[in-house]
Amino acid sequence: MCPPLLLLGSALALTACGSGPDSPFANPFTQSIQVTLNPSSVTLSPGATTQVQVTGTANGSAVTGLNITAADVPTGLTLTPSTGQITVAASTTLHPGTYAVPLQVTAPGGQGSAQLAITVKAPDYSVAFSGNPISLAAGSSVRVSLTATQNGANAPLVHVVKVTGALNVTLDQDPVGFTVSVPGNQTLGAYVLQVTTSDGITTRVDPLTVNVTEAAK
Repeated sequence: MCPPLLLLGSALALTACGSGPDSPFANPFTQSIQVTLNPSSVTLSPGATTQVQVTGTANGSAVTGLNITAADVPTGLTLTPSTGQITVAASTTLHPGTYAVPLQVTAPGGQGSAQLAITVKAPDYSVAFSGNPISLAAGSSVRVSLTATQNGANAPLVHVVKVTGALNVTLDQDPVGFTVSVPGNQTLGAYVLQVTTSDGITTRVDPLTVNVTEAAK
């Protein structure tokens, strides 16, 4: 049991019952910090970075010396804290989606928390073929590869979904390649294949022209 409070003149003596972490007297001076994120949510593309300002108040006054820690950060996201802000970076291979990252904020005599919403949005990508148009002699075949880019950088998530048209097409094990084959009796002329690609979120269709020429003699 704890001894009673002793009132001696104008002096008040308090005896704490224990000093462990579960004791209400363990740290009576810890204050709650109200954390503000500006902005509270961010949107960026894979490979991009952005900054979020972090401020805190307690009892209506600004709190300085904030220590910011991010918890449960998804693979592909990097959160780097510095004075008064946190830098968010998304890897080029991060799959588009929305991620909620909890932030713990501490300062001498106080602590608080917040949650940062991060949306990774895949921008429109462009596709270039190894040749377009391509010429192919009747009775032969050719392998076609494509290069996909987003904002001038390689887009590694893009892959060929299907190729449709009047010519024979076989998809390769390589996700960005396929083989076009022309039988020996194929009518000469221009054929347009429709190449469908996707990055897992966005799907697009690009035409590929194949000029079938006379077989070499």
